[in-house]
Amino acid sequence: MTRGDHEVAGCNSAHGLSLPHHGMSLAQFDAMASERTDGGTSALLHHVERTRRLLALRLVLHHARHHHASQNPLPPVDEAWELLITAERADPEAVAALLSRPQVGLWLAHVLRRLRNKVTDTAPVWFHLGQLHLLAAAGGLSAKLRFAIPIPLWNGIGVLPGLGSVRVPEAAEWGHGTLVANATGLTVKTSDGTAHPVECEPIRLLGDEAGSVAPRIHLDDTGPYRGLEVPEHPDPLSESSATRWNKVFAEAWTILEQNHPHRARELSSGLSVITPRPAAHRFRPYSGSVGEGYGAAIISEPHDAAQLAVTMVHEYQHSKLNAISHLTPLVHEGPPATCYAPWRDDPRPVSGLYQGVNAFLAVAEFWVRQREHLSGSHAALAHFEFALVRTQVTEALHALRRHPSLTDLGRRFAARLAERLEPLDKAAVPAELRAAAEAAALDHRTAWRATHLHPVRAQVLECAQRWHAGEPAPPLETHSPVVAAATPPRLDAKAILTRILLAGRAELDALRFDPPGHVHKITEDVTEADFALVTGDYKRAHALYSTELTGGSDRPGAWSGFGIAVRELSPGPASRALLERPHLVRAVRRRIAATGETPDVERLAEWLGPVG
Repeated sequence: MTRGDHEVAGCNSAHGLSLPHHGMSLAQFDAMASERTDGGTSALLHHVERTRRLLALRLVLHHARHHHASQNPLPPVDEAWELLITAERADPEAVAALLSRPQVGLWLAHVLRRLRNKVTDTAPVWFHLGQLHLLAAAGGLSAKLRFAIPIPLWNGIGVLPGLGSVRVPEAAEWGHGTLVANATGLTVKTSDGTAHPVECEPIRLLGDEAGSVAPRIHLDDTGPYRGLEVPEHPDPLSESSATRWNKVFAEAWTILEQNHPHRARELSSGLSVITPRPAAHRFRPYSGSVGEGYGAAIISEPHDAAQLAVTMVHEYQHSKLNAISHLTPLVHEGPPATCYAPWRDDPRPVSGLYQGVNAFLAVAEFWVRQREHLSGSHAALAHFEFALVRTQVTEALHALRRHPSLTDLGRRFAARLAERLEPLDKAAVPAELRAAAEAAALDHRTAWRATHLHPVRAQVLECAQRWHAGEPAPPLETHSPVVAAATPPRLDAKAILTRILLAGRAELDALRFDPPGHVHKITEDVTEADFALVTGDYKRAHALYSTELTGGSDRPGAWSGFGIAVRELSPGPASRALLERPHLVRAVRRRIAATGETPDVERLAEWLGPVG
């Protein structure tokens, strides 16, 4: 992007399906960073993503013409391309809508990686290439053409993007048939020569119960390109789950329209597909998105309407930032994943940190308003969610703005985000709930450091030598390398326990005193010390954590919990060292213990001194 406009690649329409040029002014760029994006801004991103898919389609066509797919039962891709061009001439709007579907972007990105040998999966290459035939068939049906075209089948199922699926009794896992659309309807002639009359089973749509102004969002439970792993086998929802999705979506849309109308408008023009996942724990819902799937979100079955509303807002921010990054880079290719993102248990690249800041800022904006419409435990939870995410975004945005990998426009966009955060800093939160949120944020940060930071070995050795000699601790380095744990533990367990406590003490007590296996629904390593800390019994928590650490525990949650307990009982050098440098305290203690001495953790932390 220049000081005026930025343009992405464009080309002529020599092969059909014309490609426009796109420009974006600085005013539009700043608008994209604002909380209230206008319709023109959303339309620009929509058109940019469609253009990218047209470019990717041409790349797929080019590579497929020169790629030999062994045992490919389908005709050359040019046959599918010609049908798609014919459909576009007959009904350009229908084909444009088809190409704008997120699943098309996900398929194109994956098939290009397969053709370039960047990824592997269980499907033969010809099955992926054959999705162009299914895309062309969907275009032909949308344009009401009569045609016949071979299509790939997966266990007898062919998914027509945006329309639905056809099913035939095909025995082979990776099969094929010829889809015929004529005056009598649809027929699929399978490889054994049998013609099967079929009906297109329509896609599931959310929004029918939400009123005429709600978007009709595709609830995709069948498409092979709907998730993080591809291809994905169809996993149709039960009727009861589909009914619940529709009910909760209608309630979520009411929340958005009444309390967050600017977000409702944004989602109406941007979000088009949700891939449903099984319900997760109430306070650990699952959601995700994919860079090339603009307008799509992967969401676990929601516990309630507010959870679905904020999750849709959250995930669309990822789609939006991905599309912005397709127009202009916000970060340079940076170092490996070393950034602390307060909502993740693993180190993240700077691009991932950027994504999180942008998405969770919108979450904070949601909760600061939503809490005004709630009462009782629901209000308490909303205050906590707002205070927690505000603390997290404040820390992460500060780190992001100082990161050297940001481009000039990346710094500009981050500055606009900081302007949005400023009024949130002034929003009042009840003191007890603010303290609980700050403790949850501190616990996660400390446990992350205990998991992924590794002190310099020479410093550890010097500390151990001075301890043995009875000398003061040496000056400590302020930087420790990030070495990502291969399988980091979940670090949000105490935040989840806090949410359960706010929802109702009886629920927490039931969890606390149930059989040990029940608590594993939340995490694998919650202990009685964690329950004591969350409920404010700091003396008991201190004693239990001390016993655990004396036994040589490396559990990150024990180190972070002990640091918080020490801070609550006797704030000073020991608690600061435990909370800021748990990795160093642990490494020095381990080194001293190797010589036969087992130093008291709190006394060692105090000796290591105040953190500068």
